[in-house]
Amino acid sequence: MEIKAYREHIKRLASERTGETVFNGSADHAAVIVENLFASAQSCVRILTGDLNARVYGATPLVHRARQFLGHSDHKLQVVVEELNVSGSHPLIEELADEPGFEMYLLDSDFSKQVAFHFATADADCFRFEREKNSHAAVAAFGDAETTQHLNDLFTVILSHSQKVDTSELLN
Repeated sequence: MEIKAYREHIKRLASERTGETVFNGSADHAAVIVENLFASAQSCVRILTGDLNARVYGATPLVHRARQFLGHSDHKLQVVVEELNVSGSHPLIEELADEPGFEMYLLDSDFSKQVAFHFATADADCFRFEREKNSHAAVAAFGDAETTQHLNDLFTVILSHSQKVDTSELLN
C-alpha cells in the first residue's frame, strides 16, 4: 500500500478506535502509526525502542504530533532506549528535550538481553508491537484496551530496570 493510502487507513483506524489490528513492515509505516499514537493519546505515550531510530522517530509529521501532544502540560512522553545513540541533532530530541513532560530512560544492558521486543502505547487502548526488536514488522491497534494494559504493565517493569537520562545534556 502506498504511503498516502496507508496514512489515511491508519488515521481512520485511530479515529474509529475499534481495536482492529493493522500490520506494518517499514520504517515509513511505523512512523505513521506512532504519529497516530500521539494524535490519539490524551495523557501518556510510552515507547520502548532500541535507539530511537531517526527514520521512524525523526519523521517530520511524527515530531510535529509529538510537539502538539506535549503542548499540554498534563501530557507525558516516556521513552526507554536500549542504546543511547541519540544526540541533540536527532529531530525528536531537538524538539522535545526541554519539555517537562518528556522523560527518557536507558534500559539496563543485562535486562535488555531478556527483552526480545519493542513497543509503543498511547494511554490505555492504543499500541504498536514489534515481536522482533531488529525489525520494523509490527502489529498495531487503536481501541484494544486488553493488549495495551498488558504492554503498559510490561513498561512499568522495564522502567524499573532503567536509569533516567538528563535530556538537556543531549543538546550539548
